[in-house]
Amino acid sequence: MKTMTVLQKLDGFHGAEVFLVGGFVRDLMRRKGNDDLDIVVRKLGPPQIKAFLDRYGSAKYVHTTFGVPIILFRASGDSIEAQIVLPRDKEGHFSITNTLNQDAEARDFTINAMYLPINFKSRNDLIDFFGGYKDIKNRVIRSVGDPYVCIEASPIRMMRAISLAARTRYRINNPTMQAIFKRRDLIRHAPVEGIREEFNKILLSSKPSQYLKLMRKTGLMEILIPELASCAGVKQDSKYHKFDVFKHCLYTCDYIERDLVLRLAALLHDIGKPETREEHGDRTTFHKHEVVSVSLAKGILERLRYKKEISVRVIHLIRLHMYHYTRDFSDAAVRRFIKKAGIEKHDLEDLGNLPLFKLRRAERKGNGFKTIPVTERQHDFEQRIIDVYASSTGLEIKDLDINGEVLMSVFNLGQGQRIGEILNYLLEQVLENPKVNTQKELIKLAAEYLYYKMS
Repeated sequence: MKTMTVLQKLDGFHGAEVFLVGGFVRDLMRRKGNDDLDIVVRKLGPPQIKAFLDRYGSAKYVHTTFGVPIILFRASGDSIEAQIVLPRDKEGHFSITNTLNQDAEARDFTINAMYLPINFKSRNDLIDFFGGYKDIKNRVIRSVGDPYVCIEASPIRMMRAISLAARTRYRINNPTMQAIFKRRDLIRHAPVEGIREEFNKILLSSKPSQYLKLMRKTGLMEILIPELASCAGVKQDSKYHKFDVFKHCLYTCDYIERDLVLRLAALLHDIGKPETREEHGDRTTFHKHEVVSVSLAKGILERLRYKKEISVRVIHLIRLHMYHYTRDFSDAAVRRFIKKAGIEKHDLEDLGNLPLFKLRRAERKGNGFKTIPVTERQHDFEQRIIDVYASSTGLEIKDLDINGEVLMSVFNLGQGQRIGEILNYLLEQVLENPKVNTQKELIKLAAEYLYYKMS
């Protein structure tokens, strides 16, 4: 049985009144699809709701990031999960006796405060207290009631307004925009997880630059990501860049695919430029800005509590984005790049899909002058990587003709950091000269390493 079907059966159980609300209703009115089932149940308490739902699947109590007590329900065999709450009033009190009108008054924006009975027959069954459907037709985001009161009740709504604008391409009306600007400092009190969630929605929208600019216009950017905000107005060499650093980062983000790691890397790849900018006559340089960008990006990702897996991948791309290939590269230099970039055999089937190369293409398009995202030199580099990989051995430690156990046996060493140091040294030698990747030669090299290391 589907989750929706079970909720329809819940309607009328011991007098329960069940309604759809939020994104599902909003997007149905927009003639868009949305599987987010946000449910309001009147006249039946949570224990009775859960007991009914337990018959048909998994129901559990949780509290969201925003402190809302909800029941999560998924019918057996269905992938769609419903979030079920009681109606609340403007003071945030949940009760089975609160009306839908009271619940609507406590919601954020008019287009999110529309309801449909769970057993609705058509879109004409819409319950709309605050003109949400009219705002959909006018493509506007407007707070329910006084926007200042709306924001003060839950400051995360400032970010949610922008992320909702990014997803719908609607405009935020002037009173709501002014309230966000004047109450922007309240964002410091919003849950970090909520900020990150809304920020991700902005990043993964079809054109994030437009709404990242809106974050800066409202003052939220300076509070949440001051490292990026400080890039605004930082001029670059006009020979190579049409835009300042801030716009370049935003447009690079636009031009890369909708993947969170890629979008974060694109957005943050040049944030070290303000600290490294130098003028030399008619030239502007940003020497080693990628090193500073890595440091600043780490701070941002930690502050917004991104998962370590995401942070590691983002930092890897930022650290390497300034790679510079020339046709004078030796095979050893190409092998070192392969190791540093983490290129594996399966990547050779389509090197254009390598995240680092995707970032390079987006960056070129984001500078405003380069109409060709992939240069002939880049094509040459990709072919060199394929050729060198095919003719090389020992590109990774696991490919060495020796391992830690052999080293411990030959040199009477115990397990520990030194074994790793030796293996990394041997890999560097093989990258320079693949012919030494034999156990005999590697033992000789290890002996020399230990001799000079200990002397």
